[in-house]
Parts: sequence; C-alpha cells; structure tokens
Amino acid sequence: MTEFMIYGVKGKSIVVDTEIGMPFSFFCSEEECGVEIHMEGVIKRVKFDEYIAVRNSVISANEDFKVLKELIGEPLIFEGKVNGEKVKLPVEGVREFSERFLSREGSYHIYP
Repeated sequence: MTEFMIYGVKGKSIVVDTEIGMPFSFFCSEEECGVEIHMEGVIKRVKFDEYIAVRNSVISANEDFKVLKELIGEPLIFEGKVNGEKVKLPVEGVREFSERFLSREGSYHIYP
C-alpha cells in the first residue's frame, strides 16, 4: 500500500493508505478530525489539464490550499464521495509531499 495526501477534504488534508485505482473508504470521527469525515472513492491518474482544474477549484474554495500551486508531481485526483457529496480533489503521494516540504531552504532529507 502507498500513502497519499488528499487535499480539500472538508477543509483538511487527509492521509490515506491505498493504491492508485483501488476503491477505498475512510472514516474519521468528529473527535479525531474536528468534523466527521466519511470518504469513499478512488485515487486515479488524470490528464494534467483535469488535475489543474480540480486543483484550482479547491484553491478557489479555500485560499489556505494555495500552496497546491507548487505541486509538480504526477497528476492524481481523488474521485468519489465525502459525506455523501460527489467530489474531485487533488492528491499527492506522501513521499512527494515530504520531498517538496523538505526541499525548502534550511531543510534536509535522507533516504535509507
């Protein structure tokens, strides 16, 4: 299994452990996440223009996600339902997230 970061899930970034193309479900209680989140869907590869449209939609809904403009990795989205509502949300592999985060000035990363 691979860990992925899904952005814009009820204003949060959620890490899930799944595979590209494999349907999954995820639940986080209000106590754990501040709001109850139930997700069902799939992470999939898409064309870059579809990824950009999904990413921009999330940014326009919540400016806190403007950092997503820095994403340059594989164009991935989550397509499914969050609390019963159909959504498409941008996705990034956790490894890519770590590399992007740690590549900032003053940060270092070492892989075994």
